[in-house]
Amino acid sequence: MREKTHILVVDDHQAITETLGTILSFTGYAVHTATSPAEALAIIRKEEISILLTDVRMPGMNGVELYREIRETQPDIIAFLMTAGVMDAVIKEGLDEGVQMILTKPLNIHILLQLLTTTVDSFNWLTT
Repeated sequence: MREKTHILVVDDHQAITETLGTILSFTGYAVHTATSPAEALAIIRKEEISILLTDVRMPGMNGVELYREIRETQPDIIAFLMTAGVMDAVIKEGLDEGVQMILTKPLNIHILLQLLTTTVDSFNWLTT
């Protein structure tokens, strides 16, 4: 069920995390936001997260490195990368690591919500 799905939104631009957090909360998700990979890892230590929605390029650690780190404690997490750039080696690395989807910025909120709904519904179907 969507209301039980915890999503972690990570982006070094606070306006993006706040906007996505508000939209996703309004649509029924439990949303956690972080403006740095370190903050995201602190949240992961306290919360069981189902979906990671993270920027690719951030200071200190990129989105793929963050996903890799999170998978050590939460191996079933589903990850989506957000990027304003074109496909590059980091994005390919993310896909090779198992990232579900690459989303380009600016995000199309309707597509994001449809993608999340489909992902959550598929996951719920597989676990019942």
